[in-house]
Amino acid sequence: MKIISSPSRGAALVGPGYFRGLNEESLAAAKILYGDPQPGNDRQFDLWRAMSLQGTTPAS
Repeated sequence: MKIISSPSRGAALVGPGYFRGLNEESLAAAKILYGDPQPGNDRQFDLWRAMSLQGTTPAS
């Protein structure tokens, strides 16, 4: 599990098959468990979300 963040998307907790947007209160609790968020831009945030929910496919 990892916390991700971007300036306009906010913060979220992601993991294999898991995505959960975080408000300020839940972000504070998640930081205790998972550490500081991985900062990124909006495009990176979208990619992290897609990979956590859809996974990746092996190269042919």
